[in-house]
Amino acid sequence: MKFSTRFFLATSALLLIALIILAVGMDFDPSALGIGIATLASLLILIFLATRLLERGLDARTQATIERARSTFHTQLLEAQREAEDLQTLFDGLDDGLALIDTDDHVVLRNPAFDRWAGRPVSSPARIGSLFRTPHISEAVHRAQRGESVFDEVLLGESTVLAAARPHRDGALLMLRDLTDLRKLESVRRDFVANVSHELKTPLTSITGFAEALTDSELPAERAEDFGGRILANATRMRELVDDLLDLALAESGKRAHRPEGISLSDVAREVWEAVATEPERGTLEISDEGVLAYADLDAVRQILRNLLDNARRHGGNDGRVRLIAIPQGAVVRIAVTDEGPGIPSAHLNRVFERFYRVDPARARERGGTGLGLSIVKHLVEQQGGEVGMKSELGLGTTAWFTLPIVPEPSFPSA
Repeated sequence: MKFSTRFFLATSALLLIALIILAVGMDFDPSALGIGIATLASLLILIFLATRLLERGLDARTQATIERARSTFHTQLLEAQREAEDLQTLFDGLDDGLALIDTDDHVVLRNPAFDRWAGRPVSSPARIGSLFRTPHISEAVHRAQRGESVFDEVLLGESTVLAAARPHRDGALLMLRDLTDLRKLESVRRDFVANVSHELKTPLTSITGFAEALTDSELPAERAEDFGGRILANATRMRELVDDLLDLALAESGKRAHRPEGISLSDVAREVWEAVATEPERGTLEISDEGVLAYADLDAVRQILRNLLDNARRHGGNDGRVRLIAIPQGAVVRIAVTDEGPGIPSAHLNRVFERFYRVDPARARERGGTGLGLSIVKHLVEQQGGEVGMKSELGLGTTAWFTLPIVPEPSFPSA
């Protein structure tokens, strides 16, 4: 029963009792009793109307309170749904594989990256031990279930992976992170330091030995002159190595200034050839470029051609004949530098653009060069938006090629 109804009945009963008492006190005077009944009826009507108004007021306030509560709950529910969607997007977008493992070694939750490491979609409840061949991942999970935090590197196929497991409730949280590129980078860095040390140590040892010999006061003049020439040659080699290292660092950093302009490849090639082809082993350069203009940075093109033409001259045939051919191909020009040397075995072609890589290290050092030239060429060509490659046949020579953008044709507004 509503509050207003209970209030009306109780009030009516009290008024009726009061009327009876009043009638008894007046010895049941009919006129007074009639007035009392009329008064009671009026009061009851007024009370009834007041209680109805009170009931409506209470209903309106209650309805407003309920509406505010409903609106607040709806807003909080939407916010919770958005947060859950954001967390799910973040969880699914991680490159690291994540999985929750229960006490029975079942995968109860995982992200798509974990499926990729497993090599197939993982259906729940799959056991962690059945997903990977290596036992180290299961061992890491078991240690985490016992309360340990585990960080181990494991091999999954050809990938090096960090398997990190930590306790989570009664099970474990497992993370798989790819370390392959990082470990390769560390290996390249170690090799680079070792190669630089070796390349510097060789001329430094020669310089030190010849310098010590020059301190001998009884050394004949012709020997002293010979030793001085060798010191100069080794110091020059060290300077070239340092220059190439700086050029390579600048090219790899991407901070080298890039100012493209129209370039005549034949003019730049002749200029570079005059600088690199010194007597008595000058050689000859044949150029065919069809008058095409490349759109690239002039300093970068000079350095690219300097390295390629010098390599072709030093490693070419006895007559030092080198050919440069530039052919337009759509929006680019393909430049090929060809020598008539002994060629390069096919097994080495994929590595010739690596730093310090030499097909024949001893022979390469005898003919000069730091082992960085082709690596510099690769980075400079790519910075210009081109591609680079090499092809060779034993006994028939080698061709190093690269592409550069062609000068764009001017556009004229339509009449």
